Amino acid sequence: MKIVLIGFMGSGKTSIGRELSRRLGYQFIDTDTLIEEKEGIPISLIFKEKGEDYFREVEQAIVEEVSRMTDAVIATGGGVIKNKRNVENLQKRGIIIWLKTEPEVILKRVMLEGGKRPLLNVEEPLKEIKRLLAERLSLYMQADIPIDTSFITPGEAVEEIIERLGLQGEEVTVELKDRGYKIIIGRKNLGILGLRVKEFRPSKVAIVSNKTIFPLYSDTILSSIKGCGITPEVFLIPDGEEYKDLLWASYLYGELLKARFDRDSLLVAFGGGVVGDITGFVASTYMRGIRYIQVPTTLLAQVDSSVGGKTGVNHPLGKNMVGTFYQPSLVLIDVDTLRTLPMREFNAGIAEIIKYGVIADKGLFDLVEKEKEDIAFLGDSLLRVIRRSCEIKAEVVSRDERETGLRAILNFGHTVGHALETVTGYTRFLHGEAIAIGMCVDVEIAVTAGILKEADGEHIKQLIQIYGLPTTIPDEINTSDILNAIEVDKKVKAGNLRFILPECIGKVRIEEVERDLIKEVLKVRP
Repeated sequence: MKIVLIGFMGSGKTSIGRELSRRLGYQFIDTDTLIEEKEGIPISLIFKEKGEDYFREVEQAIVEEVSRMTDAVIATGGGVIKNKRNVENLQKRGIIIWLKTEPEVILKRVMLEGGKRPLLNVEEPLKEIKRLLAERLSLYMQADIPIDTSFITPGEAVEEIIERLGLQGEEVTVELKDRGYKIIIGRKNLGILGLRVKEFRPSKVAIVSNKTIFPLYSDTILSSIKGCGITPEVFLIPDGEEYKDLLWASYLYGELLKARFDRDSLLVAFGGGVVGDITGFVASTYMRGIRYIQVPTTLLAQVDSSVGGKTGVNHPLGKNMVGTFYQPSLVLIDVDTLRTLPMREFNAGIAEIIKYGVIADKGLFDLVEKEKEDIAFLGDSLLRVIRRSCEIKAEVVSRDERETGLRAILNFGHTVGHALETVTGYTRFLHGEAIAIGMCVDVEIAVTAGILKEADGEHIKQLIQIYGLPTTIPDEINTSDILNAIEVDKKVKAGNLRFILPECIGKVRIEEVERDLIKEVLKVRP
C-alpha cells in the first residue's frame, strides 16, 4: 500500500509521515527533501533564485518518480495538489490522506520553525494562509480520508490513520516477482473494503456473492464502497458447490458484458470457496483477464481457497477440472464474518488448518489441538492459526505457483477427498469434510507402506475427530467409484497415481502409490 499525505504547510506531514512509516515498516519519502537533495539548495532559495514555476516542474518530476513506489508513506509539499498530473500519479495504487489544520495553528507552527516558508513572506501571513486554504479546499476534499491534526499529537494522528485504514491487523505477502499481493487478516475489515477497492482505481466494480451470505453484510459492504464514491454492481449466484459450473460462469460473463465492464474493471469475490473459485475463474477469462479481490467469509476459504490463485469450475466428471492459475490483487480477511458461519462449516475449515500442520508445521498442529476452545470462540488463537496457515500457503505458492513440484504437498487429503465429492455429486459432504476423510486415507496408506509411524497416524486421526469431522468412507459408498474418480484426477501424472503421504507430523512427501495398495486401503471389492 502507498499512503500519501497531503495538506497545507505546518499540518504535520513530515512528523506524522515519519512515525507512520516507522509503525508500518514502510519506506518514508518527503518530496520536499528529495527536491532539496536534487537541487543542492533549500526550497526557500529555489523560490528566490529560480522562481516558483521552476520549483513546480522539479516537484512534478519527483512526484512522478515516487508514485511508482509501494509500501511507502509519502509526505508531499503543500502545493502538490495544485497540479492535476501530480494528483493522478499519487492516486495510482495509493490512498490519499488530507491532514486538515486550523489556520491559527498553522501560523503558530510555521513561526516556531522560524518562518522559512516562501509563500508566507507577506505582511499578513494569517490572512494569506486563509486565502490559500480557501483556494485549495476543493482540491484537498478529493482525498480519501481527512484527519484533523489541529489539536492532536503526531502519535495520535498515526493511531487514527492506522485505525481508519484497518492496518492494525496482520499482513502476509505472497511473493510472485512483480505480481505479489497482500493477505490482510483482522477484525472489522469489511469497513475498509471501500478504501481497498478504491486503491486500485477501477473503472467499474462488481461484487460477486451468493444469496445466503450477501444479505447478512450488504449494508456494511455497500456503505464502505459507496462511501468512497463507487457504486458497485451486485451479482448473486446460488449457494452450493453444485452451482460452481460453466453455466453460472456464463451467467456472470453475460452480466459483465451487459454492464460494459472493461479491462480496468474489478471484481470482488465475497463469500466462501465456491464464490471465490468461480469469481477468480471469470476474472481470469473475461476479456483475457481483469483484476479481482478475494473477501473470504468461510474459514476454509480464508485459510485455503482464497490464497494462491487456483480458480476453476466443476465438470460432471471431476472437481475443478476446468480452471486457471490467476492470482488475486488482494485477499481481505475479516474474522468477524465467521460469527455467522454454522459450526459444521467452521469445523470443515479446521480440516484445512490441520492439513497445514501435518504437511509443514507441527507447532501449528499442536496449537489447533491445545487451543480448541479459544479457536471455537473466535479468540486470538484463531487469528494465529489463520495467519500461520496463510504463511505456509504463501511460502509454498511463492516457490511453486503453477504446481510443478512443491505445491503438490497442499493436496494432502485432496486426491480421495475430491473423488469423494465427485461420486456424491457435491451434495453429501462439505469440502473440508471430504478432505478430512481423504487425509485419513492418506495416513492409512502411509502407515501401511511403512512411511509413517502408527502412533503418529492415530494422533492425526484423533485431532480430526476432536473437531467433529468424519474419518472414514461411509459403507454405502462404492469405493470402486472413488477409485475410478481418482483415475481422472488432475493429480494423476503419466498415468501414475500420486499421493501426499506424511512421514511424521510436520513433514510429507510426494509418492506414486501402486493401485493394489490403494485398493487395499479403500477396501475396493473385486
